[in-house]
Amino acid sequence: MKSSRMRTPARQMLPPKTPKSRQASKENLIKDPVQVFCRIRPMQSDSDLSCIRVVSSSTVALIPPESAVNYKIISNKETQYVFKHIFDVDSTQHECFTTVAQPLVEGLIKGRNGLLFSYGVTGSGKTFTMTGNRQDRGIMPRCMDVLFKTISDYQAKKYVFKPDRLNGFDVLSEADAMLERQAEINARLMKLERKDTDIEIASRASTDVTTLSGLDEDNSFAVFISYIEIYNNSVYDLCEPTTQRNQPLQTKIIREDINHNMFVHGVTEIEVKSVEEALNAFHMGQKRKRMGHTILNSESSRSHSVFTIRLVQAPVDQMGEDIVQDRDKVTVSQLSLVDLAGSERTNRTKNTGQRLREAGNINNSLMTLRNCLEILRENNMTGAMKKVPYRDSKLTHLFKNFFDGEGQVKMIVCVNPRSEDYDETAQVMKFAEITQDVQIARQTPMKPTFDSGLTPGRRKANQLFRMAMHNLEENGRAEARDLEIDLGLVYKLPSFPDFHLRSENIQDVTRELMNCLEDRIRCRQRLNDDFGARQKEVRKLLYDMESENIRVKTENAALTATLNQERERIKIYESKIMRYETSLDALNRKLRDKDDYISQMEVNLGEKQHQLDKKEHEKEKQRRKFNSKIHEEAEKRNRELNIKLSEQKRMLNEQMRSQEEKLRLVTDIVTGEQTVTNEPVSNLIRRFNSNCENNQPPGSERKARPRGTVVSNLRHRRSKSVGNEKWLEHRPSHPVPLGTILQPYYNAKTVTSPEMKDLKKAKSSRYCLIDQQADTDGELETKLYKGEVIPTTSGGAQVVFDDVECLKQKAPTDSPPRKRKSAHGADDQKTPKKNKSIDVVESRCSIGIQGHKKARV
Repeated sequence: MKSSRMRTPARQMLPPKTPKSRQASKENLIKDPVQVFCRIRPMQSDSDLSCIRVVSSSTVALIPPESAVNYKIISNKETQYVFKHIFDVDSTQHECFTTVAQPLVEGLIKGRNGLLFSYGVTGSGKTFTMTGNRQDRGIMPRCMDVLFKTISDYQAKKYVFKPDRLNGFDVLSEADAMLERQAEINARLMKLERKDTDIEIASRASTDVTTLSGLDEDNSFAVFISYIEIYNNSVYDLCEPTTQRNQPLQTKIIREDINHNMFVHGVTEIEVKSVEEALNAFHMGQKRKRMGHTILNSESSRSHSVFTIRLVQAPVDQMGEDIVQDRDKVTVSQLSLVDLAGSERTNRTKNTGQRLREAGNINNSLMTLRNCLEILRENNMTGAMKKVPYRDSKLTHLFKNFFDGEGQVKMIVCVNPRSEDYDETAQVMKFAEITQDVQIARQTPMKPTFDSGLTPGRRKANQLFRMAMHNLEENGRAEARDLEIDLGLVYKLPSFPDFHLRSENIQDVTRELMNCLEDRIRCRQRLNDDFGARQKEVRKLLYDMESENIRVKTENAALTATLNQERERIKIYESKIMRYETSLDALNRKLRDKDDYISQMEVNLGEKQHQLDKKEHEKEKQRRKFNSKIHEEAEKRNRELNIKLSEQKRMLNEQMRSQEEKLRLVTDIVTGEQTVTNEPVSNLIRRFNSNCENNQPPGSERKARPRGTVVSNLRHRRSKSVGNEKWLEHRPSHPVPLGTILQPYYNAKTVTSPEMKDLKKAKSSRYCLIDQQADTDGELETKLYKGEVIPTTSGGAQVVFDDVECLKQKAPTDSPPRKRKSAHGADDQKTPKKNKSIDVVESRCSIGIQGHKKARV
């Protein structure tokens, strides 16, 4: 007794919130052991042997196999270990979450901290238990689901709470929060973010998510997450924003805040409003996490990862709308989910180089954790005050506050039942046994909000009041819009806590009682001040209302007189309006009649115009028809006249040639030396004509020989529209060059062996065949056979020849060729004219004509 009284003044001199004061008063606090759970991974192969047997829901037996290191010493010695709960191979993720993590989330909502470790050898299922996959979500996604389901209707707007980078939070006004939100929107517009949710941990809509109890409805909540890893005893921020894609992460340091809580300085805390945003941030960190391939695990974690959920809550004001702008009333609770890297033995993993260095750091950090827990257990059992070496490892240094009583600590031990992992599993079981013996001081619960003098249930009251106002407005009560919401204060002092006076804690009880009385005095003074202020406000309101009443009455009398005058004026205006409306109706009727008449006239005009257009079209059609007929008739007349003219010219030429022939014959007879008969001249002329007609060959008809210049070339075409026709020229492979000045010139495609595609695809309308041969005199003679390409009905083409041109050269000194008479009996042109005439006369006349004065008998 005396010794304890002597130590009491020393404890009073210490600050109330320093770690030493908490350590000194820890004996008087309620302590809870660290809860350790065991989860057994299913066997990967049916042929594997198991070294673990589940005895009950809290007991498991470890059976040594023949491959164990100390099998000869511990042969047939079964070791049993007791846990808080055993999750066998048939346990589900939901069962693990409900038993282990859901109480931690409930404490998080109530303002208490929580820490959950997953410990085990590599490949024992730690990461699957914490994160899960797409088909079976793990503890972390389920914690986010339950948390957002519970606070969904009470979340504060984004950026109302802002981290101060020193493990605390500032409360921003609505204007400042709106500026922060606008800056975030602008940043998103400048840089398009790609949604990249990990398909292995994607949280799908859950129907089994339940809402937790214990939520203070008069608080507003915000969720912040951070994700770090401890790699080679260095801390890295996995959510740190980087300017370059492969930029290495910077190491972080662990510091102590003003409340002696340990935190990672400069860590990125992301405010999330949904499960999807949280999982996106988690996946971004997962891609940066160090993973490696080992013999025992293809995707082995090479670092300890810590996913921290921080829940920030603050009370709303007395109106139940805005958050109280007081940093001291902000409560921050956190839940840390730690996925420890698996312990490894070098003789099994065969690691070398970097992997060996990583395994060494992992084992050292786990050994430091084990040493800290052993010292804590020894201090709890023996009452010793040994210093716990938290600073030997970043892992233990970061969670120092949890082991000092600043939160609840739980651990899930994951084991692989294969007999090959017996030695590692035995070490894990021993570590779990040590951990269960550690006693952690229970955290002080969060103070209720009505200690600050605010009305409990004010948020819901505000909602109900606004709902009633909305209903009144819908029912036509416009004055409900001007009603003021006044929930007021709760005029009630906080009750005294329960104290148990004992000699060893009388000083602590006295100090707590003094604090309670001081709180009651402050609350009472605050309530009195509020009551006086409200009295003054009521008096002022009454005075203002009375003054307003007098003023309103005066204005009402003046307005009543004005109203009567305005009513008389309104009656006069109404009578005028009636007259004007009658006149307006008459004008409207006339206007409608005129509009109907105009519409009818427009319809008639349209019909007349249509008839005129139709007549003009028919007239133009008849004119074109008559013009074509006149043109055809003129061409027909011209052809007939040309034929008649040609026939008349031919007949005239024949007559002239016949007369000339007769005259020539007569002249030859007169000048000839033949004997003239005494026959009358008329008879001689008649006989001459008959002989000339009989000397013509039978069946022949004398035709006039064309003489002089040719009148027209029937082969020549005068059409100007065929000048661009395309020719297909067929010539020999090696033609003799022409020496003529006049040579063929036309748009032609030259071929030596024409094919059907040359006639069809080349779109040739004319065809020309060139033939070169020697004439009778040995001179070169070139003939151009021209024809027209005509398509056939079968899809081919045919050539119809219609003209021939000849190109020939001769010397100017050569005699002209002999000209022969036609088949009508003409003589050779080389015979002299006189002899030819005599021969013709002798052939045609068989009598001679003589002239005498008297007739001879």
